[in-house]
Amino acid sequence: MSRIDPLVFQERHIGALVTRFQNVRDDYNRLTNPQELGKLRKHSAAVMLQAPTGIGKTLIATEVVARFSALDDVVWFWFAPYSTLIDQAMASLRRQAPQLNFLNIEHQRTPDDLASGALFVITWQSVATKTKEARLARTTGDAGLSVDDLIAQARALGLRVGVVVDEAHHGFVKAREAYRFFAEVLEPDYALLMTATPKDTDVASFADKTGYRVGDSSDWATITRHEGYQAGLLKLGVKTAQFLTGNNDDAALVDFEEVAMSECAAMHRHIKGVLARDGVTLTPLMLVQVPNGGAALEKAREYLTGPLKFPASAVKVHVADEPDPNLQALAQDPTVEVLVFKMAIAMGFDAPRAFTLAALRGTRDANFGIQVVGRIMRVHPLLQRRLGTPPVLDYGYVFLANREAQEGLTGAATVINKLKEHTADTTPETVVTFTVDSSFVQVVKTGQTAAIFPSVDQTLPAVDSTPDVAASAVPTTTLGHSELPLSHHTLTLFPELTKAALTHGAHDGTTPLVTAFKLDAEEQYNYPLKVAELPALVTEVLPTNTDDFEAQLVSFVDFSGVLSDRDRSRTKLVKRTVDIFEATDTPEDEDVWARMSAASIAQRARQIAFEYPDVDNRQFLQALRQRFRDALEGAGFEPPSSDEELTQQLELVLVRNPALIRQAHKRCRASQIQAVRVTLPPAHQSKYRLNLSKRNVYGIFPADLSPEELRFAEMLDIAPEVTWWHRNPVRQPESVALYRWSNGVGFFPDFVVAVKGRKAGDGVALVEFKGPQLQQYDKEKAGAAHTHYGRTFMVGAGAKDKKELRLFRLVDGDLVDDGLFEVVRLRYE
Repeated sequence: MSRIDPLVFQERHIGALVTRFQNVRDDYNRLTNPQELGKLRKHSAAVMLQAPTGIGKTLIATEVVARFSALDDVVWFWFAPYSTLIDQAMASLRRQAPQLNFLNIEHQRTPDDLASGALFVITWQSVATKTKEARLARTTGDAGLSVDDLIAQARALGLRVGVVVDEAHHGFVKAREAYRFFAEVLEPDYALLMTATPKDTDVASFADKTGYRVGDSSDWATITRHEGYQAGLLKLGVKTAQFLTGNNDDAALVDFEEVAMSECAAMHRHIKGVLARDGVTLTPLMLVQVPNGGAALEKAREYLTGPLKFPASAVKVHVADEPDPNLQALAQDPTVEVLVFKMAIAMGFDAPRAFTLAALRGTRDANFGIQVVGRIMRVHPLLQRRLGTPPVLDYGYVFLANREAQEGLTGAATVINKLKEHTADTTPETVVTFTVDSSFVQVVKTGQTAAIFPSVDQTLPAVDSTPDVAASAVPTTTLGHSELPLSHHTLTLFPELTKAALTHGAHDGTTPLVTAFKLDAEEQYNYPLKVAELPALVTEVLPTNTDDFEAQLVSFVDFSGVLSDRDRSRTKLVKRTVDIFEATDTPEDEDVWARMSAASIAQRARQIAFEYPDVDNRQFLQALRQRFRDALEGAGFEPPSSDEELTQQLELVLVRNPALIRQAHKRCRASQIQAVRVTLPPAHQSKYRLNLSKRNVYGIFPADLSPEELRFAEMLDIAPEVTWWHRNPVRQPESVALYRWSNGVGFFPDFVVAVKGRKAGDGVALVEFKGPQLQQYDKEKAGAAHTHYGRTFMVGAGAKDKKELRLFRLVDGDLVDDGLFEVVRLRYE
């Protein structure tokens, strides 16, 4: 390729940047006070160029370097974002500006190589890190001068230093030492920073760490997306498609990465046909961006060459973590239809053939989104400024496998749309002012007036940092260890015990005080039963499984109404397409069918079938498979010929009906539950003295009651309707338990209450007390029923008034407020 003539808008920015550097050069030439040189550099040398990817930033910078090298003696350092892109950048620079003197940083570091227009293409990693290459470049030896000495030699020869930073946001973040190298070693007289993803915070950090000022975003040279579109360099917009479903159960079984690739491939093939019908000899490129890792790359390749039927020769996978010449060659090769690459490569390669991109992983980061958009925004030279182009070719298309990527792309569009066209200010905010015997630099903002004479710094008196000797003599107290003597009151808190301890020394740690505490800890309080002729309580018992439990369980599984689900392997999704640059446009929705992932179905089916630890999984699966085969034959269906296909159909039925096994297990266990009478212990033992109660069976308020439960217990204790009440322990021999309510999970209600006038359960009611934070979590307990005692009453604080206790019921799976709790309501079911 030959040199490219800049377009009108590019020429405008080139001219402004060259004029800006000319004015800075003139200030350098006028300055006679060398002490002011650093100030002039830091306030005038650097300028930011921000523009969307594909707009021609590299061409603009190359032209600026080439033209300005004819106007001043400058040696240039061009920083590429990756070392693997140095050769690519060098080739582009040679093609556009062959008059420059291109030098290799590895072996062309001699004074003889230095001249105006000399240019090194390097990375920050090659000079501003602790790598071997960086150490060699920073060391004078057989290969030549160190970079540090080379720059000093260039200045001694009368050359100034210019710097171009491509993807400036990347280099300084990836190589922190770059800040110091930029400010202390390079000390550039001219600096052009370029980025497609500017961040005000990054720019502020750059200014803070280097001292070089580039102003705020309104001061930067800015090129808009619309300028690029009008010039034919960029597409009109980018449309993103994400896939939505109202069925969360199905959504968990859909491989959205496969869906994104399938829809992306369909659009790719449509565009390929449009180009062919329009007479454009161009093979479009489909990009697939996968998570970092070899497994993800291989999975994408297998799906593309398998179900999507791309020829293996047309699908190429780039495995490196950084762009390199091989990646660029693949992007340009017309025999390659699909290029799979890692998510880490968010920039650094051009793909003008690309119209479609399947993003299998995403990020909410707008900067990442800008780079993704940049991959498909460029217009191929064969289509630039071509009249009558079909509308479908005016857009790039991104198919998203997850919602996070949509947020990143939307954020990217917002950032890009905010760009306002602005050429670089040709006059820097510095003024060189002359006095009789010197000159000085002033920073003059827009609207300000330069001072006639320099300001004189007010010198502050030195601060004496010598410690105050008197202050240091004050006694100090450290956290937890005071150097002051113990208080007299502390020594006399237990005068007799303290005296004995001091007298006997207490070398074994056994003082009278310790002995007293030990005896108190060993004391037990016994509270005997207070209720005369207390009847035995009834608990539900779940016996251990019999040897044939798996066969029993399978007999409760009813396939009769769900056999048709064995072939329902697809689910309906909504493909929502939006133009990310047109926020006001109504999204376009289209129904698409997606096949659920066989691997996801199998995994979910095993979670459903193997949920219960009391079941032997191997025996149960064998029996369940036979039960399924028998059900198919009984219904007149022909069973699959292979066990694998039979298993896949069974898995699909289980996934479509997740409650099938759960209900069978519940019914099976419920059929085995027995009611057994238990007797309360004759006394309640406690390490603490407990508050006395009137109606508790032991005459006390147990120590394990929470404040809310204690409040409820006090209501029972003063209620004339209550004959007695008991705090039901958990998993004790005397506990009252429920097992029929669930799949064999024990439930131990908080209170057992004998209520006057209650007919059910020999006059005994079970009460579960729940705080507001657990009511929804444990709502199923509000529907539990005991074999003997009947309904379990759930009581708790109300949602509106925490002081008011409410009664709750379970109605159609929802916890419903059943009104104000009154003890008398425990009489009735």
